[in-house]
Amino acid sequence: MGAHKQNGEINYCRRPPDRPFLQKIKYALWNPEEGKVLGRTPHRWGVIGLIYLVMYICIIIFFSICMTGLLYTMDEKIPYFQLADSIIGDNPGMGHRPLIFEEGALIWYIKGNKTQYQKYIDNLNEFLLPYENKSMLINKGVNQIDCPNELRPPRDEVCAFDVTKIGACTKDTDYGYSGDKPCFVIKLNKLYGFKPDYYDTLEDLPEDIPQHIRDYMTEHTAPEERRKVWVSCAGERGADRDALGDLKYYPHPGFSQSYFPYDNTAGYLSPLVFVEMQNPGRRQILNIRCRAWAKNIRYSESLKNRLGSTHLEIMID
Repeated sequence: MGAHKQNGEINYCRRPPDRPFLQKIKYALWNPEEGKVLGRTPHRWGVIGLIYLVMYICIIIFFSICMTGLLYTMDEKIPYFQLADSIIGDNPGMGHRPLIFEEGALIWYIKGNKTQYQKYIDNLNEFLLPYENKSMLINKGVNQIDCPNELRPPRDEVCAFDVTKIGACTKDTDYGYSGDKPCFVIKLNKLYGFKPDYYDTLEDLPEDIPQHIRDYMTEHTAPEERRKVWVSCAGERGADRDALGDLKYYPHPGFSQSYFPYDNTAGYLSPLVFVEMQNPGRRQILNIRCRAWAKNIRYSESLKNRLGSTHLEIMID
């Protein structure tokens, strides 16, 4: 603590006077002898405040210039990094519903016990709400159109998914959970700019592709009906495959070309495939894996690094 001498010099080495503890606190807050507040005179506080004010104004100006330059180079709809250059990569993932996150991938209920399977019905109802009610979408779905020819719609328009063509997997039937044929939904995750390389001819199909896809392509010969990202589900192990039984796919076993590529157009909803279990085995966990088929969708059977597929488990007591 410094003190002024009579000749105007400052003595910085003078020992501060001894004061009682409370008086030290009082003098630390306000020193009437030297006119200091918290150890500094009002003039010094003013200088420090001015320095910090100028410094923060400069920081704000520099930050604003950087953010303006960054936002000028970005597009709200188009990602700067896409496909292989992005963190997500160029291989789309898959998902399924119902999905109760607290329970993971397991769907378990006792046959006929509505209290137990009602949560799966509610989960599906919530998931399908934007598909049934366009007002839930940001743009109210004004640009959704029907795509009966399964062709890509014009720019700024998207294909609507027809929830009336999902067979017996409807809200009126409790999606099969009230009976013996429960349903689940398969979806392909949105991946900006992904263009599937389709298996659109029988000659192109890989040897291990399921028979139901071959049958569908045999029955539907129009090129636009064959350009789909095919979907198949099967038991993961031999015991699962034996107990899983037959499956039906609605509205067809794949995602139509009319939904690709995804370009972040408002009103877009991912295409769905409803899978109905015809005669699932009871009192055992059925491990099911559903995968997508396209020439440029990589598939891995690894449980740790799953590619091009989704896993779920169903147990009906």
